[in-house]
Amino acid sequence: MKKRIRRYFFAWGRVFVFAGCAAISAFVLLSGYESIYNRSVPFVHTLDAVNLSAFAPSYNLRIAANPPATMYGNFGKPVTVKLPASSLRLNVAAPIAEDSTWLARANSLHMLITKPPRSGNIGMALLYCRSSFRTINANDLPKQGQNLLVDTDQDWRYVYRITNASTYADSQPYIPSDDGARGKLVIACDDTAHQVSNVIEADLLSVQGVEQ
Repeated sequence: MKKRIRRYFFAWGRVFVFAGCAAISAFVLLSGYESIYNRSVPFVHTLDAVNLSAFAPSYNLRIAANPPATMYGNFGKPVTVKLPASSLRLNVAAPIAEDSTWLARANSLHMLITKPPRSGNIGMALLYCRSSFRTINANDLPKQGQNLLVDTDQDWRYVYRITNASTYADSQPYIPSDDGARGKLVIACDDTAHQVSNVIEADLLSVQGVEQ
């Protein structure tokens, strides 16, 4: 009797182990599919939708998603962002659109260039993301007056001063303050569960070499 019970548990144990391995393999395969082809798959969430409707009244996001190289100015494309009080640098990736939906990776910022260069610098950059502990959430928003750093692929560093860091309903139109002269950066991390966006707005202070 005991041997029969042991055989029963061992047999079902193998089934559960194989099923678990198959589920993990399927998840990894689908996650790779999302990453390579930029197509969202249900239940995987390597990519997920974000709501950028708040910025549509201010910018043509479709045009901003495919800027010519000249729109980046003289110092290259941004590749990382360092927030105040954090040792982590968040990767800057190209925006992802699937049909009429904007998608974001779980741990990246996605850049749209919405205004032409100003004095050779990026004029206006909108970085969007999914709000989480890996990007930005309402509990770790930086403070007004702090600096954030944006490094480019040509070894230059944009230094921005934060002018606003707040949470807004993601359906509320957002009009960034902009004097039209200085470079501007807006970071919007959408929290779809709570239907809000955590927004950081910053003005350009200077451009430095990365060794400075």
